[in-house]
Amino acid sequence: MSLQFYLGRSGTGKSTAIYHEINEMITSDPNGPPVIVITPDQMTFQVEQQLVHLSEKGMTRAQVYSFPRLAWKIFQETGGAAKTALQKTGKQMLIRKVISEQRKHFRLYETSSYTDGFIDQVDDVITEWKTHNVSKAAMHGMVEELENSGATGADRILTAKLQDLLLIWEEMDKVIGDRYIGSEEQLFWLTEKVSASEYIADAVIYIDGFHRFTPQELAVVEQLLQYSQGVRVALTLDDLTNKEEAHPAPDMFRQTTKTYYQLSALAEEHAVPVNKPYWFNDSASTKNEALQHLERFMENRSYKTLRAGEAITVKNAVNRRTEVEECARDIAALVRDDGYRYEDIAVVARNPRDYNHIIETVFHDYRIPVFVDETRPVLNHPVVEFIRSALETIAERWRYESVFRTFKTDMLFDVQESWAEARKQVDFLENYVLARNIKEKDWKSEERWVYRYHATNVEDEWEHKDNYEIEQDIHHTRMRLSAPLFSLQARLKQADTVRGKAGALFTFLEELRIPEKLETMRDDCLRHNRLEMAREHEQIWDMMVELLEQMVEVAGNDKAGMQTFQQMMEAGLTKATFSIVPPSLDQVTAADMERSRLLGIKVVYLLGVNEGILPAALEESSMLQEADRAWLEQRGIELEESGEAKLLNENFLIYRTMSMPADKLIVSYPMADEEGKRLQPSIVIQQLLDMFPDQAPILVQNEPSVYPKDQQLHFVNASMKTMSFLIGELERCKQGEEVAGLWWSVYNVFVKHNRLEKLTKSLFYRNEAVDLSRETTRELYGRKMKTSVSRMEQYEACAFRQFASYGLKLKERQLYKLEAPDIGQLFHAALKDVTKAVYRDGRTWEELSEQNARDYAEEAVHELAPAIQRQILLSNSRHQYLLKKLEETVQRASMVLSQQAKSSRFSPIGLEVGFGPSEEIPPLLFELADGTQMEVAGRIDRVDQAVSDSGVLLRVIDYKSSEKDLRPEEVFFGLALQMLVYLDVVLSFSEEWLGTKADPAGVLYFNVHNPIIQAGRSWSPEDIEQEMMKQFRMKGILPDDPGIAKMMDERLESETDSFIVPARLTKGGEFNKQSPVVSKEQFERLRGHIREKIRAIGEQLSSGDTSIKPFQMKQKKACDYCEFHSVCQFDRGFPGNEFRSFRSGGMKWETLFQEEENDESEDHS
Repeated sequence: MSLQFYLGRSGTGKSTAIYHEINEMITSDPNGPPVIVITPDQMTFQVEQQLVHLSEKGMTRAQVYSFPRLAWKIFQETGGAAKTALQKTGKQMLIRKVISEQRKHFRLYETSSYTDGFIDQVDDVITEWKTHNVSKAAMHGMVEELENSGATGADRILTAKLQDLLLIWEEMDKVIGDRYIGSEEQLFWLTEKVSASEYIADAVIYIDGFHRFTPQELAVVEQLLQYSQGVRVALTLDDLTNKEEAHPAPDMFRQTTKTYYQLSALAEEHAVPVNKPYWFNDSASTKNEALQHLERFMENRSYKTLRAGEAITVKNAVNRRTEVEECARDIAALVRDDGYRYEDIAVVARNPRDYNHIIETVFHDYRIPVFVDETRPVLNHPVVEFIRSALETIAERWRYESVFRTFKTDMLFDVQESWAEARKQVDFLENYVLARNIKEKDWKSEERWVYRYHATNVEDEWEHKDNYEIEQDIHHTRMRLSAPLFSLQARLKQADTVRGKAGALFTFLEELRIPEKLETMRDDCLRHNRLEMAREHEQIWDMMVELLEQMVEVAGNDKAGMQTFQQMMEAGLTKATFSIVPPSLDQVTAADMERSRLLGIKVVYLLGVNEGILPAALEESSMLQEADRAWLEQRGIELEESGEAKLLNENFLIYRTMSMPADKLIVSYPMADEEGKRLQPSIVIQQLLDMFPDQAPILVQNEPSVYPKDQQLHFVNASMKTMSFLIGELERCKQGEEVAGLWWSVYNVFVKHNRLEKLTKSLFYRNEAVDLSRETTRELYGRKMKTSVSRMEQYEACAFRQFASYGLKLKERQLYKLEAPDIGQLFHAALKDVTKAVYRDGRTWEELSEQNARDYAEEAVHELAPAIQRQILLSNSRHQYLLKKLEETVQRASMVLSQQAKSSRFSPIGLEVGFGPSEEIPPLLFELADGTQMEVAGRIDRVDQAVSDSGVLLRVIDYKSSEKDLRPEEVFFGLALQMLVYLDVVLSFSEEWLGTKADPAGVLYFNVHNPIIQAGRSWSPEDIEQEMMKQFRMKGILPDDPGIAKMMDERLESETDSFIVPARLTKGGEFNKQSPVVSKEQFERLRGHIREKIRAIGEQLSSGDTSIKPFQMKQKKACDYCEFHSVCQFDRGFPGNEFRSFRSGGMKWETLFQEEENDESEDHS
C-alpha cells in the first residue's frame, strides 16, 4: 500500500510518464497482477488508445475504467451484479410516478410540479445529495432545525422545499429497496465491496484526468488506498509552497490543490505511506516557446511580453458560421500542407450547443472527418418518434398531426417494399384526410371512404382519374397503416397495469418486425459510410427493450391509464441518450471545454471566446439557490461548490484548454450571433493580446475577394466548396470586377474534369420559363381552346400563373376550412335560389316581405350548407353560428334587392346565365392566327332588363362577398375583363336569346354583406333604412344617360345621390364629374377593346407563352395572393425577374381610349 502523486502544470508530461510506466510493467511481465487505470468516462477510450499504441504486442493485464464501470467489475466478482440496474431513464419514470402519487402532499411544489423540466430538477438535486453522501437523516435534521427556529420568509420556503424533496426521495427509496441499484448507489456499494475484492487486492491503480472528486468517489479512493497494492494519482497543479492545507489559495489550482490535500489526509488517516511526489516541470521538449510562455504566465499579471509568431493566433469573424468555415479551411490546410493528421486537432468551445450543429454541417462540406463529443438524445430516431407518435395517436383520439407523424416514420411499411413508393401513398392519404377533416370515428368506420362528393351547384367537379381506382388506393393504404395501431389500441385498453401496457407495446413492435427494419437501416448507412447513424440503429432496439424493462421494474403492477403510460414513456425517452464511440481513429474532435478530456493534441481551435461565454456567466438553474446552499454548508452539509468557487474553476478550464496544444493555439470569437445581435470579445482576448503584442485580431470573412490575391488560395479546398467560391468570383467578373488569376486556374481544373456544365448552369442561371412548343401547346390546350374570362385575366396578370393553373393544372392542397371563395359561392347560389323561390311562389321582388326574405334565406342556405366544403358549416357549434350569420346576410341582401326593385324599372331576366357550348347563349368565338379555334365561355350571375322608349336595355350584375369596383386602368390593361365581356355577350346575342336587339345599361357589382349602421340618437327608422341602402349602393359603370339612371332608381332627382347605383345628378339634371358614366359610343369602343384584348391573349396562349412577368400597379402585385410562387421562384434578385409596371394614376373612362391611341402610336413609332 502506498500513495504516489504525479504533479505538475499542464502539458509537462504526467500522463505520458504514467502510460510509459504502465507499458514497461506490462512488457516486463505480461501476465503479472492487474494494472487498473481510472479516468473520467469520456477519457477511457483515448487512454486505451494510448496504451495500445505504446504496446507492440497488445495487452490484457491493464484495464481502463471509469468509476461506474469499475463498480460493475467488482460487483461481478464479489456479488451485487444480480441487482437490477436502475438507469437514468428508469429513474426519470420513477420520479414521475412518485410526483404523480404524492403531489397532493407537497407544501411548495404542487403547482410547479406540472411544469416542463421539474422532473429533471428533482433528479439533479437528489443525485447531488447522494453523490455527496448526504443522508436522509441529515436532511430531516435540517428541516427540524428550521421548524424549531420558527422559520419565516426565505427560511420558510427552504423548509417546504426540503420537505417536498425529502418526500420524493423517501418514496423513491421505498420502490428501489434492495432490489435495484441506481447510478448514484453504485459507488456507495463499491466502497462496501472493495475490501472483499481479490482483483483490487492484487492491483496497482492509476488515476488520471481528475481535478476533483465527489465525496462518493473520494470514499472509493479511500478504500482503494487501503486494499490495493498502491494508488498513483496525476494532478495538474503548481508548486505547493506556501499553500495552506485547509484553505487553498483562490487561484487557478485551488481545486486540484484541495484534492491533493484530501488524498494525502486519507492516506495519513489509514497509515498508508505517501511517497515523495514526482514533479514534472519541463514542457520545453513538447511545446514551442510561445505556448510555454502562455501556460506559465497566463494567470500572472507581471508577465513579460513575447512574440507569438505562428503558434498563437487570434481571429474575429462576422458570425459563428463564418468562424467555423475559417476553422475548417485552416484544418484542411494543416493536413494538406503541414503533415498534420486529423486526430492531432481539436475544436473546443465553452458553449458547444451553439457550435456543434454548425461544425457537423461545415466539416461535412469540407470533407473533414469529425467526432462531435456530445451526448445525443434518442428523441429524433425514427423508432422513438414512431413509439411516441403512436401512443399520442391513441391518447389524443387519432388527431391528424399524431396520425401522420406515426405514418411518416416509415415503421409501418413492410421491410421488402419500396419505402419511397409507400410514402407517396401516405402523402395521397394525407391529402384526403386534410380535405375531409377525418376524425377517429372515420378511421374506425368499416365503410369505404368516398373519394368524391357529387358535384353541386356551388362546387365544381374535380378533374381526376377513375374514382373507384383512387378509392381502392386510399382504402388499401388506410387499412394497412391503421390496422396495427387499432390492434395496439385494443391491447392497451385491455391491459390495466404498466406491465400489461409495456407488453402490449413490445408485441406491437415485434409484430411490425422493427428489429429487421433497423438492420436494414443500419446496412444502408454502412453502405453510405454513415457510421455514427449506423451505430445508432444498432443501439436503439436494445435501448427500447431496456426502457420497457425499467418501466416494468419500477411500476409493473401499478394501475395505469393511457395518459399515465404515455407520460411514463415520455419521461423515460426524454432522458435516453446514445452511447457514442468515435467511428474512426483519424478524425478531428469537437469537444466541450468543460467535460471533454483530450490527449496528444497538437492544434487547438478555441471557438466562441465572447463575453459571458468564457468565463461562463453563472446561472442558478437548481432548486437550491446560493443562499440555500450557504445555509446548509454552515451546518456541515457539503454540496456542489458555490458560485465564487465555480468562477475560479472557469479560470482553470481556460488554463487547461489553452495549455492543451503542443504546436498551435487558434482563438476566435464571432462579432454577432445568428440574429445579428452584437457580441463582445471576452477579457481572455485582451489578455492574449497583452501577452503577445505581435498579435492583432484577424478579421475573418467568407468572401475570397476581400483578401489580397496571394491569400485567396486559402479558399481552394474541397471541390464543392471551391466551386461555390469560384462561382462567386466569376459572378464578380461578370459585373466587371477584377478576379485573382488563381481562380482561372481553378476554372481550368473544373473544365478538365468535366465539371464545367454544372458550373456554368449555376453561374448563368436565369429564372425564366421556356415557352412551350406549338406541339406541346396543342397537346395541353387542344386545337379548339376552351377558355374563360377569369383565365384571360389571370394570364394578363402573369402568364406563368395561367400556365401553372390551366396548363399544369397545379392546385394547392385542399384543407378542411371555410375560405372567402366558399362564402362567395354560397352567396351566389343562395341569392339565385331565393330568386327562384320568389318566382316559384308567384311573387315579384317588389312584393317580398321581411318574413318572406327570412324564410327564403333560411331555406336556401340550409339546402346549400351540406355542399359547402364537405359539410363544414354543419361540423361544429362555431360553424353553425357562422351559418346563422351567413343566413342573416342573405336575408339582408334579399331585403335590399327587394327595396331596390321597388324603386327600379329593371328586373332580372336571367340568373346564372351560361354562355358557351350547350348553354342558352353561344360562346364567344375567335379564330387565331395559327388556326386554333378559341371558345370563351362563362356564367353570368344576373342579367336585368328594362324597356325604354328607345328599346330594350340590358345590364349585368355580379354578386361579390367583398367590396369591388370597376376601374378604367384595370380594364385597359386586361386585369378586369369579366363584366364587360358578359355585357358584350348578352348584347351580341340578344336577338338569339331575347328575340330583339338591346342596348347597354351598364355593369354593376352588388356587395353581399350585412353592415352595422352607426345610428345617431335622433335617427328615425327611415334614416336608418336610407343609410342601409347607401351601404348597398352598387358600383360599376352606367350609360351617360340620366334617364336610364332614373329607370334604375326612380327616386333619383336633381342634386341627389342614388341609393341604388353610383350616380349623382347636378342641379341641371346631368351627371356630376364623379359619376362613372360612359357614352353609347364609348361602350361600343369598350366592347371592341375587350374583344381585341381577348384575341391578343388567345394569340399569346396559343404561342406557348409561359413568361414569369407578373404585373405591378402601385402597391398591388400579381404575386400578392398567388399560390404558385414556390413554383416560379420569382425573385427580383435574379436577372430578368422584374415586374411589368402598369400606370395607375389619372385614367378616366372618358379618356381611356386616348390612352389606347397613345399606346398604339408608341407601338408604331
